[in-house]
Amino acid sequence: MDSKVLSSIRHAEVGRLQTLLAEHRQPVLLLGAGASVTSGVPAAGETVNRAAKWAYCKSHGRSPMDPGVVDSDWIPWLEQQSWFKRGVGLPDQYPVAIDNLLGIGQDRREFFEQLISRGVKPGPGYRALARILDNGWVATVLTTNFDHCIDRAAVLEAVPPFLVKIRTASDWVQFKTSPANPQLIHIHGSVEHYSDKNLAEDVLKLDQEIVEHIKPLLRDHPLIVVGYRGMEPSVMNDLLENQIDYANGFKNGVFWCDMKRSIGEPLSPLVQSFADKIGSNFNRVPIDGFDQLLKTDLLDQLVARQTPLKQLGPVSAPSSLPLDMRPFQSGRFEDLDEQVLFQRLKQYADKHYEPYPERFNSDWVKERAVVKKLLHQTEGDPETSAPTLAAWVMFARTPNKRLAQAMVKLTIVGPESWLRGAFGDDADLIDTVEAGVFLVEREIGGSLWNQLNTLEETIALLNSPFLLKDGKSRQVTPYHPLAIHEMIVNALVHRDYAVEAPIEIRISPTEIETVSPGGLIDEVAVRTGAESIESLVRGGSRGVLKGYRNPVISSFFYGSNEMERRGSGLADMLQYTIDNNGDVHFHPMEQNSAFKVLIFARPEAVDEITRTAVADQSETVRFTTNLVEFVGLPQKIWHAGTSARSASGLRKSAGDLPVPPGYVQDGRFFSFYDLERITSDYVTPFDEGDIEELTIPELFEQGNGLNIMRRLLHELLNEHLRAIGLVVDEDRRRAHFPKTDEPERKITYQGRVKRATRTIVKARTRRDSDDLLYYEHKSFTYSLMAFGIDWGLFINPGYVFTRDGNRRYLGRDRINILSTKRAARDFNPSVMHDVTFWMACLSEEAEGVFALKPDTRNTLSDYAPTVLLNSAFPGIAYKSTAFGDGRTLEDELEQSVLEADQELEDLAAIEDVDDVDAAQDDPDDNIGDDGQ
Repeated sequence: MDSKVLSSIRHAEVGRLQTLLAEHRQPVLLLGAGASVTSGVPAAGETVNRAAKWAYCKSHGRSPMDPGVVDSDWIPWLEQQSWFKRGVGLPDQYPVAIDNLLGIGQDRREFFEQLISRGVKPGPGYRALARILDNGWVATVLTTNFDHCIDRAAVLEAVPPFLVKIRTASDWVQFKTSPANPQLIHIHGSVEHYSDKNLAEDVLKLDQEIVEHIKPLLRDHPLIVVGYRGMEPSVMNDLLENQIDYANGFKNGVFWCDMKRSIGEPLSPLVQSFADKIGSNFNRVPIDGFDQLLKTDLLDQLVARQTPLKQLGPVSAPSSLPLDMRPFQSGRFEDLDEQVLFQRLKQYADKHYEPYPERFNSDWVKERAVVKKLLHQTEGDPETSAPTLAAWVMFARTPNKRLAQAMVKLTIVGPESWLRGAFGDDADLIDTVEAGVFLVEREIGGSLWNQLNTLEETIALLNSPFLLKDGKSRQVTPYHPLAIHEMIVNALVHRDYAVEAPIEIRISPTEIETVSPGGLIDEVAVRTGAESIESLVRGGSRGVLKGYRNPVISSFFYGSNEMERRGSGLADMLQYTIDNNGDVHFHPMEQNSAFKVLIFARPEAVDEITRTAVADQSETVRFTTNLVEFVGLPQKIWHAGTSARSASGLRKSAGDLPVPPGYVQDGRFFSFYDLERITSDYVTPFDEGDIEELTIPELFEQGNGLNIMRRLLHELLNEHLRAIGLVVDEDRRRAHFPKTDEPERKITYQGRVKRATRTIVKARTRRDSDDLLYYEHKSFTYSLMAFGIDWGLFINPGYVFTRDGNRRYLGRDRINILSTKRAARDFNPSVMHDVTFWMACLSEEAEGVFALKPDTRNTLSDYAPTVLLNSAFPGIAYKSTAFGDGRTLEDELEQSVLEADQELEDLAAIEDVDDVDAAQDDPDDNIGDDGQ
């Protein structure tokens, strides 16, 4: 009979489950205890074993944790119990055993809380499930378990940003048959809320409210069952067999997963009865295990096949949603920086091993933004979408115009020497009532990425290293940089954006204080109880803050590697600070209105009287490195045949036909511009059948691929420089602003701590008259460098000198030497202000990331590639002693500059104007905008 019954059960392959997810059928997933075994949660039989030991100890006045209690103590005692059935497996006796061994409610709660908290770490299957839920391939998970494996996996993977958890009767208000967010339903309740269903009478029948909510899902979606033996009448009868008529015989299919090693064994009687009644709609699926099924067979396969994500909803945003997931009603998608959004979404996808397009794709950006809770679509009108608050604070071009509180108020207080040492003249010092003490104030706005970069860069200037003489001299900083990073990230990510107040950071030589609006969220406050959060963290409770007020923001900071989402930010901050011989305190403020962090500097940094450390008496110099990082580069280039020997020759021979920026080598014209599209839309000098494309790795396999890449990037950079109004000397990779009608041209820009004004063109006259000799322009040279697969742009501030304020240069060979001498005087700590100025010009004061712009005269600008650069320079600090005797160097530089100024004046005075005009007319000395 058994063989006949088994042969009547249909079998399906794992590939059938892949298809269900790939076709967006959104199957309902039912998990049993077997799913959690590899995560450290014991299965039914082992749970009975542990419960028996627990009950034995409680009955004999012993501690359940007593290592002296061994199997030979409690097993004979268990077998003597009247309810125990010899010859019946422990898993089959689970409900009766729990009923008799843990009948007292408090005992039951204590036992199961320890069972699910000790050594439980979600395995690969649960972590894969978190990502499957985030991608929308499964929307609802039912579980008979009461562990927190899925919750913890969601934290570790930083997805999904919001998981609706239904454990008690009051939670059902959040339930949806078409959920906008994935939902997890504990059909046996919650141990924490005394609603666990483990006793014999509990598992005979399910609460009718649970059944009524779930049965529409079972009617409309396939059901996949994993890790469940089907021994409970409540689930098998109430939820499944009794709903056969309502669910139309489960016409969407039931897929019952069994281990391959047991696929030939009989099903439990309850499962067999159910299978017989729905016939061919029941399929048994052989699997290698829960982890292998979810990770290897489902997630990895779906990702490898670039399965499209499934958008859940759309539905109206309930008030129960976290604030950062709700629509920001006064914002529009058009207000977001799509290029920055594209780069962060790619970074997020790469972090989670998800597919993404090589080039900017607006449709993909919008689709991903909806799925990742950055865009909210209006119910009934999917064409209408508004950015969520998370999207607004992370990706709006000017978020503070409509959300003024989303900024940081920075106050720096200390002696003038300390402030000037950090900021030089680029700071307005405000007097205080205390003698010798001044303030520097700044409001830091823009996107969260800009706030993070600006804060870290500014605080780094104040966190100058000093020499600690402790047996062996070593360099230390007053504050550990990683502790500062954790402090800033926690403030930005966890603040309450509904509170109309900024984050406040106050810095002095001895301490940094941060006050972030919004205290502990309820989820964390419940865990801390009456104990302070600081005492818990100091006691070793890492992860106690695994709760997120802003889950979408925290997910993207995790995806950008700015945070780990282990709930250990405060613990890490504490450890870093202690390791640096400092201290830190943190706590919610009165009425939980805000969260305060106070980091104290190393005592040696401010107290030299103890002589435990001797601060280096040389000046600490902070240099801003002149390297700009490319954060977004084209992934392909196009090339076509040409008889021209250079790009300028090709443009000349093409006449009026359009030619994009590019480079000619070995009879091929290379360009980042899409030649296929251009040739399709225009008549061009290229043969449409001869156009080919290369990926960047394929380009580098070419003999001169690296040089081609550099040349093409230079072309795009030159276009950008001309587009923002600079004069470009392509021969020398140099750029400067031309003069205006005024004797001096000045530009106002945002410096590091204030708005600053800089003279960029100055008319130089004879010392004894008003006769014009030449114009002095602040300029910079630039070059591109490859670092493996990454690229950087080097900027070197300097000067150029012109006769006409534009491009009629003074005698070039000698002027190059003199401009170097003239600029040498500026190569001291103020160089950081020079590069800050030039970055403000290059990025047009963009915050975070900016894109290179095509030249305004470029008729093919619609086909231009996207190239993104980071507007923040990295910085580094040195001791002036690293460069020898600083005073002698200063004297030599000052004398050198005086000599250079005199020589420039003499050269300009003796140069014959006709000679200058002749040089100007020389085509080899007059570089056109296109390099011809």
